[in-house]
Amino acid sequence: MNPVKPIARILCPLDFSQFSKDTVDTAVFMAEKLDASVLFLNVVNERLFQDLKRASGRVRSLDGVFDQSILTMEEERSQQMRDILKKSNVDTIIHESKVAVGLPYEVIIKTAEQEKIDLIIMGAKGHDSLSRRLRFGSSAEKVFRRSSCRVLFVR
Repeated sequence: MNPVKPIARILCPLDFSQFSKDTVDTAVFMAEKLDASVLFLNVVNERLFQDLKRASGRVRSLDGVFDQSILTMEEERSQQMRDILKKSNVDTIIHESKVAVGLPYEVIIKTAEQEKIDLIIMGAKGHDSLSRRLRFGSSAEKVFRRSSCRVLFVR
């Protein structure tokens, strides 16, 4: 029988939905109990920029608009991350935060592998309107199915 691997690193992806505060609070609680560190992550969905990217490749006057739009979105998300973390008791744990661009489930899984994450704590549902009709959100389900570490959903 394999011994249970201790949890030292927690990844907490946030989408700033109504469930995010509970997700942060759960990650903080678990980190305190397990003496673990937490990486809070927000992923800017690259699909938001597909039309702009296509247009910027065809219209010369849009040069740089795509890159500037991504930078602006990353800055806004970083501020949202700081705001939500201020509302929780994160000062009691070792933590860091990061904003990335890509497909959310892919970035979450890749980050978990790169950062040697032992546990992912994430909301079961997010912003997607279809996900409200399903038991889990589409990103949550993909992370659950493809992750090589443990996953805990908050709802």
